[in-house]
Amino acid sequence: MKIGIIGGVGPYAGLDLNRKIYDNQKTYGKDQDYIDVILISNASDITDRTGYLKNEVEVNPAEGLFRAALKLEQMGANVIAISCNTAHSPKIFDKVCELMSIAKCEAKLLNIVEETHKFLEKNYSNLDNIGFLGTLGTYETKLYENYFVKMNKFKFINPSERGKNNCHDAIYNTEYGVKAQSNPITKKAKKIFENEIVKLKNMGVEAVIMGCTEIPLAFNDKTVYKDVLLIDPSTILARALISNINKELLKDYTYLK
Repeated sequence: MKIGIIGGVGPYAGLDLNRKIYDNQKTYGKDQDYIDVILISNASDITDRTGYLKNEVEVNPAEGLFRAALKLEQMGANVIAISCNTAHSPKIFDKVCELMSIAKCEAKLLNIVEETHKFLEKNYSNLDNIGFLGTLGTYETKLYENYFVKMNKFKFINPSERGKNNCHDAIYNTEYGVKAQSNPITKKAKKIFENEIVKLKNMGVEAVIMGCTEIPLAFNDKTVYKDVLLIDPSTILARALISNINKELLKDYTYLK
């Protein structure tokens, strides 16, 4: 049984998801204990997700994502994940699923938004107000917001319009954005994320979803910042991938109030 990761969206996010799979899996002292993981990082074949959603890019990233999924299945992947939140916007993700169905791909493709909601319901059902940080693509398509409203659980709170643009800039800015400098990320990008978390806290949120797979790179696996619970969809996705292979291999989750 093998896990497949569609990386390159962005490249460090794929590496981060791979690492989190290893971090959340039980092992017993041997290399052979680890689940086989196949990571494809074909950034050049996948157009920018936010650019497409904002009608700045013509080609749907779903086409490149599908080609990566097909390669992963051909290499033996049984369950596949895309290491990008924005790629799960219906206009992109639904097309990937359609193309996989037409090609009769049997590998299971997980949905990071669905997995995040299930995780919160299971572990943090006591929460009321949840904040969100992400790209303009995820904000404008209301990716998480629409799903959470549909499930009728948790009040969803976004940053101000300026805050949304600040977050997007901290990801995409060519000088200090996470995509430009990922390891380590710049102090300026990290400060922007921290400032927006504080602003959301002042709006009454108890937890913040880091809704771009590159934002968690700023927090080095921290689970709390300024008394705000940090929800990392990448870690949640990693745990879901392991569970789909073998639930017995999943490390226990440490519940934080």
